[in-house]
Amino acid sequence: METTGRLLFVALVTCYLLGRILSGAAAPAEVIVYGVTVAFGLEYLVASWGSLWQRG
Repeated sequence: METTGRLLFVALVTCYLLGRILSGAAAPAEVIVYGVTVAFGLEYLVASWGSLWQRG
């Protein structure tokens, strides 16, 4: 359950930041920071996805 909660939180933050970038609501400096954060969030989600299916 802990892993699921962590992945859900990272997914929500990543989607929120990606939405801000794509909607044009972010300033150019924010786009850079948000873009880096989204990249790390997506990398974390891809790397951690398999841990949902392992038995604890």
